[in-house]
Amino acid sequence: MNYFRKSLLLIACLTLWSTGSLSADDRYSQSADGMTVYIGILPAEMIREHRVIHQGREGITTREQHLIVTVVDEESGQRIEDAEVAARIRHEGHAGTYRLLEPMSIADTITYGNFFSFPEEGGYHLQLRIKRSGEPATEMEFHHRHVLE
Repeated sequence: MNYFRKSLLLIACLTLWSTGSLSADDRYSQSADGMTVYIGILPAEMIREHRVIHQGREGITTREQHLIVTVVDEESGQRIEDAEVAARIRHEGHAGTYRLLEPMSIADTITYGNFFSFPEEGGYHLQLRIKRSGEPATEMEFHHRHVLE
């Protein structure tokens, strides 16, 4: 797939996701403590030309995935752009440590992201911890079925 097509695909995915069109799929959205959280998981190779760097590293290995998290205030519908978001991946009894998701500016809004390794096919549990100033942390767990291409 050439650069132009990859860019269009990425923009289309992010647009659908940011407008809530994907929110009907419960696997990728949850609500708790007055927030709705949407997740997206993209192969890191798809965004290679966009030079996304998190914690000093690019997702360049074939097993790397780019996790994107959007946090929305349920009442106002506005993005929550001042949260501290961390995630970890569990697979078949093996749990990684929590990794901070870094704020990213996409379409003039803030989302959170980082790279994670999904080394094999199967079911993964994605645990999120969201902390807002003056509030207790909110924890959520998503389930993702990973398929290698």
